[in-house]
Amino acid sequence: MNVQISGGALAVILTGMLIAFGVTECQRGPLNPELADNLSEAEKTWLTIEHRIKRTDPALTEVIRGQQSLTLLYRPESATEASDPWVDRMLRVVGHGLAALNGAPGGKEYTQITVKARMLVDDDVELAYDMPGFEAIKTQQGGYVDFASTPRSMTFSREALTQAQDYCRGPSGHGFYPEFCERIKMATARQ
Repeated sequence: MNVQISGGALAVILTGMLIAFGVTECQRGPLNPELADNLSEAEKTWLTIEHRIKRTDPALTEVIRGQQSLTLLYRPESATEASDPWVDRMLRVVGHGLAALNGAPGGKEYTQITVKARMLVDDDVELAYDMPGFEAIKTQQGGYVDFASTPRSMTFSREALTQAQDYCRGPSGHGFYPEFCERIKMATARQ
């Protein structure tokens, strides 16, 4: 089947896409936070990093910094029920959060990122990332999410691991997150 779109129809489609993108960007707020003039450059850099990470999704509720490491708290609005697959949404949100960090001024100095998530109870999923490999993957289609689905280490509560394994048995899990799902097969729950 060969479908042809006229120039006018293409212009309408592209305009609609730009408007939708613009509305989404406006809802998320400005790219950079409003900062007081009396802050040091280091404070401005940190507040910009924190703002950009949280701006990607309201579920990224807190950013805690160490020397060269960050901990991101992922807290969806409501606890996920046993039948809901959390893997897909969490990996997309984490991928975009890591991209926001990487793109922020001073963001590349953070080499280790830990994501602590609450799926059923606090910190029942913990994913740790080594960020130096991020630059190579970010230019690939789906690179942010691919990177998010290949953490250096993963720790799960028994219930969260069971949900992830159930999700990975289905075609969506293996289709979209093959590396993550391969590792889930061998993962163990923390005691």
